[in-house]
Amino acid sequence: MVNKKNLLDVQGATDMINQYKEEMAQEFGVHHSVQEQDAKAKDMTKTIQDEKNNKKND
Repeated sequence: MVNKKNLLDVQGATDMINQYKEEMAQEFGVHHSVQEQDAKAKDMTKTIQDEKNNKKND
C-alpha cells in the first residue's frame, strides 16, 4: 500500500527534487557519478583479490 501523503503531485517535482538531492550531495562531497562508483568498485575488487592472493602465497 502506497502512503499517499509522500507522493509528489506537481508535474516535474520529482525531477526537481532529484536534482536538488544531487546538488546537496555534491556540496557535502558524498555524491559520485556512476563512472566514479564503478571505478572505485573495480579498484576495491582488485585490492581484495590481491590481498587474497598474497595470503595464499604466504
